[in-house]
Amino acid sequence: MSSSLRPTTRLDNEPEALVAGAALMEERPAPDPPSPERIPSEGATALASGREPVVRAVSLTKRYGGTLALTDLNLTLLEGEIFGLVGPNGAGKTTLLRILATLTRPDSGEATICGHPLDQVRAVRSKIGFMPDVLGVYDDMLVREYFEFFARACHLPEATRDYAIQETMRLVGIETLAEQGVEGLSRGMKQRLALGRALLHGPRVLLLDEPASGLDPLARLELREILRRMQRQGVSILISSHILEDLAEMCDRVGILSRGSMVCVQETRDLIEMRGGRFVRARALGNSEDLFDFLAGRPDIEGLRWDNQSLVFQVKGGDEAELARLVARIVGQGISLVAFSEELPSLESAYLNLTRAAEGWEVSP
Repeated sequence: MSSSLRPTTRLDNEPEALVAGAALMEERPAPDPPSPERIPSEGATALASGREPVVRAVSLTKRYGGTLALTDLNLTLLEGEIFGLVGPNGAGKTTLLRILATLTRPDSGEATICGHPLDQVRAVRSKIGFMPDVLGVYDDMLVREYFEFFARACHLPEATRDYAIQETMRLVGIETLAEQGVEGLSRGMKQRLALGRALLHGPRVLLLDEPASGLDPLARLELREILRRMQRQGVSILISSHILEDLAEMCDRVGILSRGSMVCVQETRDLIEMRGGRFVRARALGNSEDLFDFLAGRPDIEGLRWDNQSLVFQVKGGDEAELARLVARIVGQGISLVAFSEELPSLESAYLNLTRAAEGWEVSP
């Protein structure tokens, strides 16, 4: 395919998010408005650092038929911040990202990105890079042609266009694949391609929906390094992911969604320490059903659940003396333990505690 050609119509199977990336401005984007006034909101500790909010959402609500996808949601994303969105499937993460990407209209509420309200679509899209959870690529292009198409769609100056493309490919680690067809790329390389498209025009805000989905551990590590590099350059990143280990490693703050509501926004370290709890993991010799029945009948055991062949739970009090007494009682029941260890608080345990509390479960602090 000649580099002078580009798609002019939407393919039937082409994701709306990709179309939004290509259907960019016929005229130059609007300049940045004056810096918005600092506002009191969730994350007051982060705001106290002096960084300006680049994304502000107030009372966003969205329904799909009879389903409430978002309800009265508030969010502030600061300059140079990585903010993680976590929640179960259907919690509203993708809906929130699509609203901020100007692909879905909220039923009520408002949001601004770099001071531009969402109805200033061209101005907003010039400031954001959006990577959807479903990859959309033009398979009949070479990697270089793919970036050339989006560089023209973004109105990158012709004099610096080739440099921007080369730098973007280098940043996401696919500079050696410039002459390779998009169709032959692995999923991991297509993820890098999609991330590069979102970065090509130098956005101030990145909106990433499950960017690590399907990546192997090495590729996830490389993705984290790319995002940290963008953060050091002042880019603000709002990222949704089910891989909580990755979010705990790189996010300044985390917001937990449940049933369309933001049930908690807190600095990541504080969230883990305050709401993570201390869990015990135990496994009995042979079948652990007897161990489960014993623990389920004890009032000092909370959050009992299976994790493969092990049982995970919390002990009220939970100091070392109490754990030692529990081991003695288990052995006294004739149950042979092959593993019994305490796990430190994690983002996963904090997430489980908070989402269960939001759904009416009784959980430990």
